[in-house]
Amino acid sequence: MQGSLDHSYQLLTSYFAKVRLVDLDLVFDIQTTSYKDKKFTRYFWGFDVPKKMYKLLRPVVVTDKTFLKGKYIRTLLLTLVIDPNNHIFPLALLIVD
Repeated sequence: MQGSLDHSYQLLTSYFAKVRLVDLDLVFDIQTTSYKDKKFTRYFWGFDVPKKMYKLLRPVVVTDKTFLKGKYIRTLLLTLVIDPNNHIFPLALLIVD
């Protein structure tokens, strides 16, 4: 892995702004401590499921978490559903304290 964790977190906003150019329904929100220092505090991003897919998804939503270690100790939360072909589809991801 190249670069620093600080630099990687700073790139999140520009990365997801570029992803939104391809997926207009992507929702993301980055919270920082202040406008000046932009110290990362938490992050949310979610994927839009086409309305016709909602009827086909299994009625089970799975939420899981894992702990991120290193300089930034955070928790990654995932929300997933299963589509008709038994594929896992991510609904939302969240990084929190």
